[in-house]
Amino acid sequence: MRRLIPALLLVIALFGAGCVGDVNHLARAEAIERELVRQSPEAGYDHSRYVLVLRELNEVPLRDRQRAKADRMAQRIMDGRRLALVDSMPEVDHLPRRLRGVQATPPPRPAAATPPRAPKPAPSALVLSDADRGKLDIVLYSTSWCGYCKKARAWMTGAGVPFVEKDIEKDAAAGAEYRSKSNGYTGVPLIDVNGTAVRGFDQRRIEGLISQALR
Repeated sequence: MRRLIPALLLVIALFGAGCVGDVNHLARAEAIERELVRQSPEAGYDHSRYVLVLRELNEVPLRDRQRAKADRMAQRIMDGRRLALVDSMPEVDHLPRRLRGVQATPPPRPAAATPPRAPKPAPSALVLSDADRGKLDIVLYSTSWCGYCKKARAWMTGAGVPFVEKDIEKDAAAGAEYRSKSNGYTGVPLIDVNGTAVRGFDQRRIEGLISQALR
């Protein structure tokens, strides 16, 4: 009995302090987003897993000290999902003032997430003359944080492939061009080779399209 009483007092103290059964819903929401970014780095806010993130954020108690941070995160996600919906239905135009003129972009990478490593591009067999380069019209639609965009840029520069790079997050006109060519694709890079859009960095296909354009 003497040993039981201190144990009971400890359990009561833990419950009173909120240490037992205390769920950190904000941490859960952040963990779900980190894992989504790790597994699917090109996923947008319209991904179904963001429904789970919003559910966890909604469970943060109103008087909790983390409520304000949870509200900001939830607002960011809901804004992104609404922009993604408008992008897929251009005829809908009822955005609130804070979102007008804003481009829908993939979610920002959480600081703790490790960016995925893009595969090293294979050496190019292309040999381009000045006349060949004049026949090519290539646009790389990219973002500053995209690893595959960096690989595509490095490969085309090293192979002597002429191209114009447009950041879809920093240039509204570039974002509009990207959406008109992406056919529903929401990732980056998107590479336009003489009018044919290539999703992601597919070196073999890009080389094939370049060879086709030079025939």
